[in-house]
Amino acid sequence: MSVTDFPASRPSAVDLDALIVGAGPTGLALAAQLRAFGARFRIIDRLTDRARESRALAVQARSLELLQMLGLGEALVARGRTSTTLALHLDGRRVAEVPLGEIGATDTRFPFILFVSQAETEALLGEHLGAAGVTVERGVALTVVESSADHVRCVLRHADGREEHLRVSYLAGCDGAHSTVRAAMGVRFEGGAYPETFVLGDVEADGPLLPDAINSFVGRGVAMFFPLGRPATWRVIAMAADDVGGAAARDAGNTSDDLSLAELQTIVDAPTGGAIRVHDPVWLTRFRLHHRQTAHYREGRTFLVGDAAHIHSPVGAQGMNTGIQDAWNLGWKLALVTRGSADPRLLDSYEAERWPVGRFLLRYTDRAFGTLTRVTSSGALAGWARRIVVPSVLPRVMGSRRLRASAFRFVSELGIRYRRSPAVREGEPRLHGGPRAGDRLPDVRLTRGGRPVWLQEAVSSPRLALLLCGDAEGWDVGRLAGIQARYPELLSVHHVTRHAAPAVQGALVDERGEALARLGVHDAAQYLVRPDGHVGFRCAARALPELERYLVEWYPPLVPGP
Repeated sequence: MSVTDFPASRPSAVDLDALIVGAGPTGLALAAQLRAFGARFRIIDRLTDRARESRALAVQARSLELLQMLGLGEALVARGRTSTTLALHLDGRRVAEVPLGEIGATDTRFPFILFVSQAETEALLGEHLGAAGVTVERGVALTVVESSADHVRCVLRHADGREEHLRVSYLAGCDGAHSTVRAAMGVRFEGGAYPETFVLGDVEADGPLLPDAINSFVGRGVAMFFPLGRPATWRVIAMAADDVGGAAARDAGNTSDDLSLAELQTIVDAPTGGAIRVHDPVWLTRFRLHHRQTAHYREGRTFLVGDAAHIHSPVGAQGMNTGIQDAWNLGWKLALVTRGSADPRLLDSYEAERWPVGRFLLRYTDRAFGTLTRVTSSGALAGWARRIVVPSVLPRVMGSRRLRASAFRFVSELGIRYRRSPAVREGEPRLHGGPRAGDRLPDVRLTRGGRPVWLQEAVSSPRLALLLCGDAEGWDVGRLAGIQARYPELLSVHHVTRHAAPAVQGALVDERGEALARLGVHDAAQYLVRPDGHVGFRCAARALPELERYLVEWYPPLVPGP
């Protein structure tokens, strides 16, 4: 890999709006976004086939909401399970069973954690792209990156040895923890590795496992059995305690491809008290966990997305979901900028919005992982905590619907917000209550034309959505028409009212007032919702000049105003 900067005076004609490197869930999600906006792009991956192993096993509510913008959320739900149970075993004793299904969120159509393999998520996205005529080019490696002020020159090496030269407007590195794009950027991947050794196996298992449940065994080390179904009944992930092989594995320098079934059994025996026998393995591997993040997600016209920018402990099942949401945040911005519908400064907001999310996630998972390792150590205090404290406290905590709902709000990533982003604004007069600029638009059932519809789905499109909330009468129709005329391909307008308005075709009717209450609307308000479902601008009342100023600043009109 070589990286060269050359003068911007070279010809600026480009072959593509974007080149996506890496075709895992993150790269596929970015490709789906760019395809929805009509951008010119290609997606490549140096591997000749997608991963068949089921790595990530959970898709969170916010990711499902984003996928549903393309009609894929419900399709993915149909491939997994939305309700399962967590069975907690401490030192071989089952001490709690906690349902993980409908957890209590009331502002999403996906109030659950979806348990589905990463292979299914990738397959669904791949099928969606294939149906749209997009080919994932496999066995193609990025070998050279040359950056300038107005384009990026890339050299690709195909499986047959052929080299291809491309000029692209932007380059997106979705190529994982060992990112070639990150190396080309010269960006450091700061952090380190946890000292603990982990093993993974897709296996059959006999013993006191609650069927179709997540069985968590905590003792000297930890072992988690996930109901997989195929290609094996169980996925086991276990942490080796130092006194049962963890330190020896590190000292011997064992790599991720030398795990035997006997070693897996030895490591599983410690937290399960020897009660579980594993057999008939389909996949075995040894791995280490890292906690790293780049200092920047953007360098000129090159971006880092997903695991190329941040990796962390799998506590909370956040990794794949965070990558998908990185892609959704970047995709619409890239598409609008490349077609001239948005100011290029909008791309700066990708790092401003997503870097803090990655940093917070890194710190949260690091602390949670530290707590887990302390509880599972072989010391006397840890043993006392497992025998006395955890069995009495944890079932009460996990049995509280209020606490579980609060935890779900975090784990589901529904609470992510970008209030400090330079690309969002609170207008005057200010609204009191409801989602603020930078927050996610909540979801709720409404009717349109007498038929039920979800708010998020009703306004979802590759456009900015202007919600005019309150009675349909009283808005400056002439001014609205002028705004729409200046943004014919960028802006859609939706009325949200308590009562059907015959004069307004397609109004969203909120008969129970639930949507207006969630939006903090007492009289009238306006929300400008971005294509990723976050609020870009909002204010109370019906006056439109502030909205117009915001639009002109970030989205220069293709048609001049009066």
